[in-house]
Amino acid sequence: MTTSQAVALATPPVHRAISVFSSEADFAAGQRLCKALTSSNLVPVSYQGEGNMGNALIALDMANRMGIPPIMVMQNLNVIEGRPSWASQFVIGALNSCGLFSPIRFRKVKLGEQEVSYERWVGPKGSRSKETVKAKVVNIECTAYAVEKATGETLEGPTVSIAMAVAEGWYFRPASKWVTMPDLMLMYRAAAFFGRLYAPHILNGMPSADEVLDIADFKDITPKAETVAAETEAKPAGRARGVHAAMKAAKEADKPKEKAKPAGKTIEAEAASEELPAHDEDGVLLEHDVDGDADRAAGAEDVFGPDDEDDNYDPA
Repeated sequence: MTTSQAVALATPPVHRAISVFSSEADFAAGQRLCKALTSSNLVPVSYQGEGNMGNALIALDMANRMGIPPIMVMQNLNVIEGRPSWASQFVIGALNSCGLFSPIRFRKVKLGEQEVSYERWVGPKGSRSKETVKAKVVNIECTAYAVEKATGETLEGPTVSIAMAVAEGWYFRPASKWVTMPDLMLMYRAAAFFGRLYAPHILNGMPSADEVLDIADFKDITPKAETVAAETEAKPAGRARGVHAAMKAAKEADKPKEKAKPAGKTIEAEAASEELPAHDEDGVLLEHDVDGDADRAAGAEDVFGPDDEDDNYDPA
């Protein structure tokens, strides 16, 4: 065995990272890998099952480009308001393990109690107005820094402070962590600013999850009890409830209405006061003057005229 053959055997084969979207063959290979990932219950729910194969493929592609295990991407990639973002602790870990800098360090300066002002919009929609609110906080500044290994230069990121959090509207947001754990939030935000400035390719240009939560405009759409009661009172009693019921009611209203038929006149019949001629038990008229002789004898006028006129009738 020659020296070159021994070196070839001792050198492990170079593994080519799969770029899922580079070719059909790599796409098929990526699907086989993702099938194993989506069937595991160790990955987050948004990656479990065949229905989330697309999410797993994207996570696999990002992991290959960053050179980290796919499970690490899945555990630290959050989607907030449709925007993918990294967990803040992952940002610090990625910067410390990228090999470009020394471990990230933080410098904090306490500035004491200060009065800070910020602006907010108040009032109902359509007639909102801006007002300035002043608040007193214990201001602290935090700066992330590290030494660049290639040059030995100390790199410092943008300074973050409590006053900045108040002015930007992060501090007084509902359920804000800036009030309960300001030191941790300062370091998380300072590290994110450092990474976005000096190593955006490490983070793929994506912000941290805490940044997205502070910037995103969340609206509370839970109806208040007073609003529900007012809407219930304002609705007419016969109004259809629900979308389908309203559509059905609209269709019924659009149908042409049938014209009401005129009611038939009611005629009240009166019994004749003239007595009927007498009949026998077999229904035969008794003593009925069929020819009207009795009437003529009594002097009644013949309505059809004299008989002689009938005999002299001339059609011409």
